[in-house]
Amino acid sequence: MATNNRTGSLVVVVLCLAALGAALYYRINQLSTDVGGPGLITSATSSLHDAATAGNVSVINAAIAAKSDLDPPLTGVSGRNGQTPLMLAAAGSKADCVDALIKGGAKVNARAADGRTPLMLAAGWADDSMVRSLLDAAARVDERDENRWTALMMAAARGSSESVKVLLDAGADVNARNKWQQTALMIAAQSGSSEKVAMLLSAGAGVNDQDQNGATPLALLAASEDADAAGLELLIAAKADLDSADIDGLTPLMRAADKGDAQRAIALLNGGAKADLRDRQGRSAADWAVARDDEKGREVARIVGEAGK
Repeated sequence: MATNNRTGSLVVVVLCLAALGAALYYRINQLSTDVGGPGLITSATSSLHDAATAGNVSVINAAIAAKSDLDPPLTGVSGRNGQTPLMLAAAGSKADCVDALIKGGAKVNARAADGRTPLMLAAGWADDSMVRSLLDAAARVDERDENRWTALMMAAARGSSESVKVLLDAGADVNARNKWQQTALMIAAQSGSSEKVAMLLSAGAGVNDQDQNGATPLALLAASEDADAAGLELLIAAKADLDSADIDGLTPLMRAADKGDAQRAIALLNGGAKADLRDRQGRSAADWAVARDDEKGREVARIVGEAGK
């Protein structure tokens, strides 16, 4: 009976952890959808927005010649309210439109309703050439949106590795924190990009910083849906604390075990992670692996069990 109760309790906790992980993953990955796709904006405040979205530089040049307002805020479009033509052109990688708008005097540090700037949108949705163009036009590199995300965080979450490098070279604050106390390194680790992790570590990112839940970059990468062992090995080599526990007592090894990822578990154990630690509810990494009730979990439990002997 005691075994049944323990198993039931563990299942509940697994579900809670999954929900927490999903919430954190959503905070990062919602960035992929909340500015909309590349299509025309049929309810735009002005035709200038449609021109910027479509890359129609002749319309933009005509507006400049007519001395029209180049920064009308978009209204009535969910996720894009307050965005200017320059923001839309930057997010859509419309280089000719971006150049024309900047030369025409568009505000390079304008803010949308959510506080995002053209640079933030370029960092997350365009390529490094857009990021360079805006920085060359005096875009401020460390501006924050309403959730205190910076352009570097946007690039770390879903932009290109090249954009991360350009922003770092421009002096972006590598250890800035957002509303949830996440740094760019934590966000890159959660996204699973070992290349971005390497760049941010080289720039001096805090390898053992913790977010509001006590999770470190190593813990977030261990729990990532997309990462492999390469990023873990980079963090381990950078002297990440292998046994740092979050507010629930979960270690990186427990998170890897919960994912049923043998490769990550082996990397952590080879680095020196302790196999016998327990979370606040008394569960070990092997317990987390077994709770998956699948072959992956049983394999990780075997690996962790042998390491703990």
